[in-house]
Amino acid sequence: MVLPSGEKVDRIPAWIKYVTQDLSISPVYEARFWNPPQSERYVFKHPRPKKPESVRVYEAHVGISSPELRVSTYKEFTKNMLPRIKHLGYNVIQLMAIMEHAYYASFGYQVNSFFAASSRYGTPDDLKELIDTAHGLGIVVLLDVVHSHASKNVLDGLNELDGSDHLYFHSGAKGRHELWDSRLFNYASHEVLRFLLSNLRFWMDEYNFDGFRFDGVTSMIYTHHGIGT
Repeated sequence: MVLPSGEKVDRIPAWIKYVTQDLSISPVYEARFWNPPQSERYVFKHPRPKKPESVRVYEAHVGISSPELRVSTYKEFTKNMLPRIKHLGYNVIQLMAIMEHAYYASFGYQVNSFFAASSRYGTPDDLKELIDTAHGLGIVVLLDVVHSHASKNVLDGLNELDGSDHLYFHSGAKGRHELWDSRLFNYASHEVLRFLLSNLRFWMDEYNFDGFRFDGVTSMIYTHHGIGT
């Protein structure tokens, strides 16, 4: 983009659906146009399960679901974990760290690309297969949503997307979470609310998630963000 000042900047689209990282070139994530032919796209086979009368939630992180010291995949989770979760009597899975995040140790709580399923575990179609397989087992799938704050990354995040510090966030100190070292959304902005609400709709429509678990709600509803309170 060319800013009003004339400066040229590289940014990832805020609504990109797939981003990948090539560490041999740069640690920065690059936007990918994910649009496979119709014949190669995953087609959902199972209807959404009915809302369970009593909820038993299994909180899961795809990447650490393997006993091996490596990042596990959507396909491995589908094959190895879903039957186990079903056997143990759980009827709801809460999936963490799905929205793309550059800092893996954040457990997915420093989101860079809100519409992109993390590529470190596989492709968007691999995630669709995971959710569809869970539905076939009668398991409801919830997405762990982080709308309380966002990564402060500029090159591969929302921060300073248009060159300013206040396109999605509050400007100045009000827009920074000092403990989390991240940016705080401006919920008073109609455009920001539309972005976040459309984000929820996207995950339900595109991936068939059944609902959400919201992280950091205290920070969303209090101006003190729960710090020292």
